[in-house]
Amino acid sequence: MRQAAVATQKSNEFLGFDTGKCWDYENGFYLTSHVTRLSKALAQYELYKTVVGLPGHVVECGVYKGASFVRLATFRQILESPYSRKIIGFDAFGRFPENGEDTSNRAFIRDFTAEGGDGISRKALLQALSHKGIENVELIEGDICATVPKYAKDHPELKISLLHVDVDVYHPTKVILENFFKRVVAGGLIIFDDYGTVEGETRALDEFLQSSHIKSLIEKLSISHIPAYIRR
Repeated sequence: MRQAAVATQKSNEFLGFDTGKCWDYENGFYLTSHVTRLSKALAQYELYKTVVGLPGHVVECGVYKGASFVRLATFRQILESPYSRKIIGFDAFGRFPENGEDTSNRAFIRDFTAEGGDGISRKALLQALSHKGIENVELIEGDICATVPKYAKDHPELKISLLHVDVDVYHPTKVILENFFKRVVAGGLIIFDDYGTVEGETRALDEFLQSSHIKSLIEKLSISHIPAYIRR
């Protein structure tokens, strides 16, 4: 069966990848990636399963290269349907913004960008989603500190079943929590990619919970130290 699939796989250049080498890329991931890469994906899958049947969209803040966004959209395809809920992504879709950050966070952003480069463009991610047959998505481009408050204001009816926060630094994390935390439905999830590992996001969440007098527990699954999450 695999031979038939390989035989029909055409080789085309797509976003810098050769689509004819998809099996090689998959094998390369399993043979070379650290075990935590798969455990993180499994943790996200287990968490997604717990919001199936809840009302509200899936919102990701901090799309970067698009990997988690594609995973969340794929989980929706597997566990629900393309139209059970929308997957909404907020990102600069390019260079990591430094506006409003202090010296330590600016240094983190510069080191992060030097190592990983800029994020995927909005156009490229839409092309990838189309290539994979993933529909019912919305990508909001711009500085999250501006786009999130505007979106929240323009969509007072917005309900969120799963909010994925992956912006690393303090200021955008604070803005996301202030605008979207209360939009998460009862039983829904707020998932944090960098809590306890990156100072800015960790401090923003700790301060938000303390100032809001929210007694929600910050939890982690046994299978992975990333992500952390809060159940509403």
